[in-house]
Amino acid sequence: MNDPVLQEIKDRLNIADIIGGYIQLKKAGVNFKAPCPFHNEKSPSLIISPQKQIWHCFGCGEGGDVFGFVRKYENLEFRDALKILADKAGVKLPTYKPVDQYQQDEKELLLRINAFAARYYHQVLLSKGGAEALEYLKTRGLSEATIKNWEIGFAADDFHALEKALATKKVNINELVKAGVSAKNERGQMYDRFRGRVTFPIYNYFGETVGFSARILRDDGKSAKYVNSPETAIYNKSKILFGLNFAKDAIRKKDEAVIVEGQMDCIAAHQAGFANTVASSGTALTEQQLQQLGRLTKNLKFCFDSDAAGQTASRRAGELALKNGFRLKLIILKNVKDPDELIKKSPGLWEKAISEAIWFLDYYIDLAENNFKQGSVEQKLYLSKEVVPFLGFVSDPLEQDHYVHNIATRFLISEKVIRDQIKGGLRVQGIGDSISQAQKVAPGLLLQKEVLGGLLFLPDFLAAILGKIQAQDFEDPEVGKAVSQLIAGGEQAASARQTTLAKEVLFMVESQLDELGGETDRLRRILEKSFALLKVNSLKRQQQALQSDIKAAETAGNKLRVDELNLTFANLLKERAVFENHL
Repeated sequence: MNDPVLQEIKDRLNIADIIGGYIQLKKAGVNFKAPCPFHNEKSPSLIISPQKQIWHCFGCGEGGDVFGFVRKYENLEFRDALKILADKAGVKLPTYKPVDQYQQDEKELLLRINAFAARYYHQVLLSKGGAEALEYLKTRGLSEATIKNWEIGFAADDFHALEKALATKKVNINELVKAGVSAKNERGQMYDRFRGRVTFPIYNYFGETVGFSARILRDDGKSAKYVNSPETAIYNKSKILFGLNFAKDAIRKKDEAVIVEGQMDCIAAHQAGFANTVASSGTALTEQQLQQLGRLTKNLKFCFDSDAAGQTASRRAGELALKNGFRLKLIILKNVKDPDELIKKSPGLWEKAISEAIWFLDYYIDLAENNFKQGSVEQKLYLSKEVVPFLGFVSDPLEQDHYVHNIATRFLISEKVIRDQIKGGLRVQGIGDSISQAQKVAPGLLLQKEVLGGLLFLPDFLAAILGKIQAQDFEDPEVGKAVSQLIAGGEQAASARQTTLAKEVLFMVESQLDELGGETDRLRRILEKSFALLKVNSLKRQQQALQSDIKAAETAGNKLRVDELNLTFANLLKERAVFENHL
């Protein structure tokens, strides 16, 4: 991508405004502070500099420009983050030619076909031929504004209506099949997949139409109630949450997502003002869907249908959510089968149900008390099989201790027995575990960036350690590359000073200097210790690698190689001792 285009986007946007749209910021002099969304912390350590258009976290070491923040927060490819920010800045992006141009062209064509189909079906709904379907939607309580906003439509009971409508667009029938809007029967004849059905467009995260869910209008007792788009190059049902494109801002603002089962539940909730609602569309919740939600909030409330299938889906989804570090509650429905029915009775009742949602684990613990005789073997078997395994997925030790104590007290079970069962359970790594792992690794990144910032900020610091520093001392490839360029000097060093990384680490070191009252000598001493620690860590890694090589040489009976490696190991040990003396 053209650097001038990137710079124009940055110039038009205020980084604090963009980041402030995701997390709450507080003024801190000329900068802003916030709790870092990329690791768990109590005191805010993320600093945003509007003047430098840079952000940096002093807790986990992450940082960069506005593109880097949006990419990381939204978990997007650079191109997608660029598109979002270009739209916000009002900058037109130049034509982009991907490596696989054919594949990209095909995806864009399929998106255009689905977008056309959505508009066409919506127009049919509002025409004379859609009167019955429109009346059905109104009896379901949907307003004209809602129907328009969600672009709900109707596919006439005609085998080739959409095909004929697209005839002037020079789209061949095979492309309609690839887009999922048409299908072929056993004799190879084409037909409109959604004919005779009310159509609900399915949008991706960016609001692009990728597929449809279509409900039969006249039930003949033979056809499926719903027909959905098949998997295509643009539609993967395991990655799509219905309504997320409309709900994402409200989810961020409320720091909570409500997950319902059906599309009508979701649409009805939005119409009633509950815009932080998404739907699983009657399928099992997936890890990819949770990852999308995890970028917006860690607080979920499930409300699946009250039938057996809904309860099973709720339990499976809950297990997956707990494994991935979410805080989870259940919305309990009484005397209605789904949220849509409750909202029709009264939006206030739905609001009350949301506010009275109970913690996921509490719900299953209460079932043990209400459905079984106190102290019975059946009750204990239920707890052992259906409740205690969930505790292994609770990452917060205080929360886990609360539930262990609760179960032990209420059901007269030894805490040791419960804890032993938890330890014996299989812990599956999820998003929550990934965050914990990132926290363990992060101090190393922070240290590497601090040293690089010192090399850029203090020329004499670079000169003093030039013969001792190597690119291999830095595990992060981007930092290592920048150090290599600085060591090389000349044009390479000048190039290294122009990067976003350079601006971030300079901001980091300048902030440290401000906190030290501008005392450069104190800053230099801190940087010297940081460099010593960096070298010690690097030499430890080299020694560990040598130990593996020595063992392999011993196994092979290569004495000469063993002696050579042992000598190298001893030299590394001496070098390490020198740097350890500086700590």
